[in-house]
Amino acid sequence: MLRKVLSAVRRVVDLFRPGSSLLGQAATGGLWLGLLNVLDRLVRMGTLVVLAGLLSPTAFGVVGLAMLSLSVLRRCSQLGLDEALVQHRRDDVDGYLDTTWVLRSVRGVGLAVTAVAIAPFVATVFESPTLEPVIRALAVVPLVTGLRNPGVVYFKKQLEFHREFVYKVSGTVAHTITAIGVAITLGTLWALVWALIASTVSQTIVSYLVHPYRPALSFDRNAAGELVGYGKWIFGSGILVFLLNRVDDALVGLTLGTTALGLYQMAFRFSNAPATEITHVVSRVTFPAFSQAQSDLQTLRDGFFGTVKFVSYVAVPMATGIVLVTPVFVDAFLGPSWTDMILTMQLLAVWAALRAIVSILGPLFRAIDHPEYSTVLQFSRLLVLLVCLYPATTTWGTAGAAVALLVSGGLQNPIALFVAIRQVDGSVWHFLQILTVPVIASALMGAVVWTSRSAFVSLSPSINFVMLVLTGVVAYGGILLIGNRLFDVGPRDELGRLVTALQE
Repeated sequence: MLRKVLSAVRRVVDLFRPGSSLLGQAATGGLWLGLLNVLDRLVRMGTLVVLAGLLSPTAFGVVGLAMLSLSVLRRCSQLGLDEALVQHRRDDVDGYLDTTWVLRSVRGVGLAVTAVAIAPFVATVFESPTLEPVIRALAVVPLVTGLRNPGVVYFKKQLEFHREFVYKVSGTVAHTITAIGVAITLGTLWALVWALIASTVSQTIVSYLVHPYRPALSFDRNAAGELVGYGKWIFGSGILVFLLNRVDDALVGLTLGTTALGLYQMAFRFSNAPATEITHVVSRVTFPAFSQAQSDLQTLRDGFFGTVKFVSYVAVPMATGIVLVTPVFVDAFLGPSWTDMILTMQLLAVWAALRAIVSILGPLFRAIDHPEYSTVLQFSRLLVLLVCLYPATTTWGTAGAAVALLVSGGLQNPIALFVAIRQVDGSVWHFLQILTVPVIASALMGAVVWTSRSAFVSLSPSINFVMLVLTGVVAYGGILLIGNRLFDVGPRDELGRLVTALQE
């Protein structure tokens, strides 16, 4: 019996060791990155729940505006250095790392100085005097970030995400301890500020502990030109991504105030947490994997459709579940101060599913040396969003901002997917077939959860929430199992190939 247990443990451990094949490396990297992000998100979501009971929506809104201001500066100076290094055909990019570190350090100093300078102006625009000292305090974040060890890029390039585990988790641990400790002690928005600073400092220190490379003050003009040359499309795409992801925050803050922004951002975080992790894992794993297989059309096509299938089987039921349990979740864990965000959170959950499904497109376009496709497609969606956002927000409040996101994604995502399918020489019909099963299974799961609500209504809100979630998980798994037995549909084959790849 003991031997069987030890053998099973060894097989599980072997799954987390990097494989020798490209698919095996990508699959193992995905497991590590998935584990990292699940743990990270669980801790951060738990921290947010605790902080929501200690701080007001206004506190979250003020810090959200400060981070928005810093994000504007970061995006306007984004060089795409990491993407250029990961995409580079050479495995050894040590010759570029010193130049990368110098560019990042100079950029970090520039961002910090600029943030301090614009703080009074931003506070005046948003009519929030508290915003000025918050922005100035957070100016240290880009400064410290620019000093991180550039050698950690190898974790992405070589799909060794297990080595990135400690590096990332250190920031999460520092953030959680600082945020909760200061919130209990002071009970003010400075808990959020100090937590962000502590997280940044921790990750920078640990970056030198987990990788042996040590940067020097050496600058190669040719290397810089090569890196920045590739990054120009990343820069353009990054600006558009920022506008697409943050223009709604800016407009909500300007038109509805900091309290509404705090509610909107919390609704976004909770509703998009699962999709955000899916998107993050897909982008981090598929880009280097596709970059290494960019000349093999069959591999790209199989990887594209396989990833879409995995994402849809996870994102669609998660969005359905979030829509159904949001009222119970807010009542159980956040309290009456946050009830105004319920409808917004439900709408944003639908948007999150759409976003997760198209998350593979950016890495695919970058891997095949066509990052301009992302830029053009994102620009078209931005135009639709800008047309819809202001009238929807001023009419329906934060829920209107969520509706504008849904409209822009619903109109542009099909076009973007069609372009991607053509690039891998795939079939639109095959893509629609992939989506059919998770959509139907999620709808049936939703019906089961909806009809079972009355059975748990007499329980405490927290137990009610847990029971609804468990009901959804069991129902969805059962529906997929029945579908596989009766119609031979589901992700069974993909799961089998994944396990095989992990063992290669």
